[in-house]
Amino acid sequence: MQLTNETMDTKTTSSDSVNLIELSDSQINLSEFDPLTSSSVTPALNEKQQPVVRRPSRPPPPPPNHASNVKTRSSTTSGGAGLTSDLISLQLDKHDTEINAKQTLNESGVPSLFTLERNRPSFVSYVNDGEAADMHPTIIKSSSSSSAQEMKSQSSSFVSYVPDDSSAKLSRTQSLSTGLSQADRMDFASFEGATGQNAVTSKLLGQREELMQLFMTKRQDDYTSRKPFRLFAGTWNVNGQYPPDSLIEWTAYDKDPPDIYVIGFQELDLSKEAFVFAESSREDEWRKIAEVSLHPKAEYYLVKLVRLVGMMLLVFAMKRHQNHITEVMSHHVGTGLLGKMGNKGGVGVRFNIHSSSICVVNSHLAAHAEEVQRRNQDYADICARMRFSDAYGQSPRTIFQHDVVVWLGDLNYRIEKMLPDMVKECIDVGNYKLLKENDQLLCQLREGNVFKNFEEGEIKFRPTYKYNPGTDVWDTSEKCRAPAWCDRVLWKETAVLSRSTIKNSKKVPKTMTLKEYRSHGALKISDHKPVSASFGMDVKVINKEKYRVVYEEEIRRLDKMENDYLPSMTLSSHTVEFGDVMFQQAVLQSVELHNTGQVPCHFEFIGKFGDNTYCKPWLTISKPKGFVMPDEKLAIEFEVYVNRITASSLNIGSEKLEDILILHLVGGKDFFITLNGKYIASCFGSSLEALCRMKDPIQQVDQKLLLKWSKISVQDAIDSESSDEHTLQVPKELWWILDYLYHHARSQPDLFQQPGLHHELQEIQKCLDSQVPVTKGLNSLPGSSHSSAEALLVFLEALPEPVIPFCYYQQCLDVHSNLQHSKELLKTMPVHHRNVFNYLIAFLQELPKYEDKNGLSVHLIATIFAGLILRPQQRKSGIEARIEREKSIVFVERYLMNNLEEL
Repeated sequence: MQLTNETMDTKTTSSDSVNLIELSDSQINLSEFDPLTSSSVTPALNEKQQPVVRRPSRPPPPPPNHASNVKTRSSTTSGGAGLTSDLISLQLDKHDTEINAKQTLNESGVPSLFTLERNRPSFVSYVNDGEAADMHPTIIKSSSSSSAQEMKSQSSSFVSYVPDDSSAKLSRTQSLSTGLSQADRMDFASFEGATGQNAVTSKLLGQREELMQLFMTKRQDDYTSRKPFRLFAGTWNVNGQYPPDSLIEWTAYDKDPPDIYVIGFQELDLSKEAFVFAESSREDEWRKIAEVSLHPKAEYYLVKLVRLVGMMLLVFAMKRHQNHITEVMSHHVGTGLLGKMGNKGGVGVRFNIHSSSICVVNSHLAAHAEEVQRRNQDYADICARMRFSDAYGQSPRTIFQHDVVVWLGDLNYRIEKMLPDMVKECIDVGNYKLLKENDQLLCQLREGNVFKNFEEGEIKFRPTYKYNPGTDVWDTSEKCRAPAWCDRVLWKETAVLSRSTIKNSKKVPKTMTLKEYRSHGALKISDHKPVSASFGMDVKVINKEKYRVVYEEEIRRLDKMENDYLPSMTLSSHTVEFGDVMFQQAVLQSVELHNTGQVPCHFEFIGKFGDNTYCKPWLTISKPKGFVMPDEKLAIEFEVYVNRITASSLNIGSEKLEDILILHLVGGKDFFITLNGKYIASCFGSSLEALCRMKDPIQQVDQKLLLKWSKISVQDAIDSESSDEHTLQVPKELWWILDYLYHHARSQPDLFQQPGLHHELQEIQKCLDSQVPVTKGLNSLPGSSHSSAEALLVFLEALPEPVIPFCYYQQCLDVHSNLQHSKELLKTMPVHHRNVFNYLIAFLQELPKYEDKNGLSVHLIATIFAGLILRPQQRKSGIEARIEREKSIVFVERYLMNNLEEL
């Protein structure tokens, strides 16, 4: 096959404004709602209006009863932010009503019974794992370090309770079901207390209860004590092997049985197709052997299992703790191609034990000694995207919104600047000091690039990688990998770290104490040795009598506050400027809310009249609802991110990066926040019909022409084939990428199996959008071959109409096993879609010729590209999606196995 510049031969070529807001007729005093007003004074209470005495409608509840049966929940989404830990079910005396509260420690050291915001990673995603391609991998920030992405300090007294929808971007697709309606908005002065007499009262009562949870959190030390527990954390890369008869040399190493086990496996299944389909027989085999290998001096039950391809995390606990382990949730993040392939990434489980919260992450980061930056990127992506949804209506929790975080796995950091023989010599003489000076993870920790504020035990054991399987002999294969401590266990105590920064705060005792950090050489089936860490852990336990006393005191304080004051709040700015925004490159800005009154301010973003949502689909608001405590400030973050769904309308100018948000202060006035940005048109997200009509880079094309070309339907394209319109045979941007990959990357190891780097993808996008390829000589693209390969996948996935149009999808599945019938079908496609299909297949047919180097078989290529070339307009799930996916793979595979002349 030859990919020549002849493919690029061409013949000679040749908005509506958005209604941002509607003001209701009932808004008599418009100056009160003027976003430019300088007055922040809250109107005084009418002198004739007598304050209403508020009293609790029922006696204060007793402390939580953990004996209730709490089901575990598995999260399939990522999104939101908010700091929480423990759910408490408060049984009310002689009432059927139940108050749900959250007990936590926030990063400023203030414990919380509800969701407190103090940090937010670089971006928030509310997308299903099945739609992970729409999730942006990282946020553009002034700091390039992953630690800057990991956390950003915020107010410690902010409560968020956004309902979570596990199947959609809740903050973007529906209004908040728990929010007050237009008729419900009233001043607190007219609220007659928690009488339960009407729907409005019930809603406001719920807000009082949420405030009570916040107040109780701040006095947590007055009613809790600490109880010692033991925790075992283990990790093992099993190299695709079947389990041995027992793991007891690893899991029952300690004399005393642990209260909790967290066990992580990597590379359970090494099959090439495993990272596309979820099923694996190895999961059940390894789970069973782990269960029977737990400490014989105690009885355990499985708290949670979560797996992503070869990564599996198991959590076990003693049966006697079963009634005290609550709010069990899981999530997984793939960091492979398109940000969703699960050959690399992480799986996580969070749970409460009594009133302490624990999050455990098992990760498998990018391989190869030179890929330090990619490993750092994987870590940052997991931190940013892993979310544990809250079934009780709160914002999803992040990894770091827990009392304790345990991170284990095959982190793949190597020993650098030393030859393999030198490393082995140091091991033989026990000179671990020199090795640790050149350990990549320890170097990155010292530089603050990853795992900021995490701790790791002193390494006193031999490197755990790489051995000849079945032996204690270092790798003698052709690659002869240098020994390294790839397998690690780290931990972080968020409460201790946060309180250390707060003046006049109480000294917080450490929750976690490392007992021993070791490897287990007796297990030899893999090229890795298992590692484990044994911890002592102090768990917070509630004293019921003290809890009741504190609750009564705080509810009286809340009653007094609500009667004496009205809410008052100011904004640091009423305008948010995002500047230039590019495809899949998030831009973040913030507005600071300042509570200038004497009572907590309850705020929420509400939709404009006639709108079902409170913001546009390209916008994410870090906290759509919440509280700000008196004299405290809270930064609300606004993130613009254009994905394949929103790019098309922005490219052609039918949609603008403009909006006006309404921030409603319950019991106070509304604030208006104006958003402005400029989207830079991109070939990513543009249609094939439009791209084939562009002689110049898209950024130099008149937007009216873009709009005209983008409106060309599949049928219009078929009807216009006989016209004299001069077009390109294939988009020049697609030709450029394929031409580069053909000449530079056909034999690249792990091609289309290893993701590119975010900053290189951004440079490739800029190049394609602002330049044209040369027709003589070789074209180059910035970055590595892996980044160019991922750019091709992103380009194909972002097409508004895929290579094989949506209307052909079902017909192609119907003839997936009949090559001749499928050929006849595809001949009826629009000419540009036919050209792109043939050109892409011709390129892909070249790759298996170098399978011994790039690892790409025909079946694997079909598995990777089938969902991009042939995809349904509406994504499906379950067994139906699996069957259709397999049919599409067979469809593409049959073309790859036939000569180009026969297509």
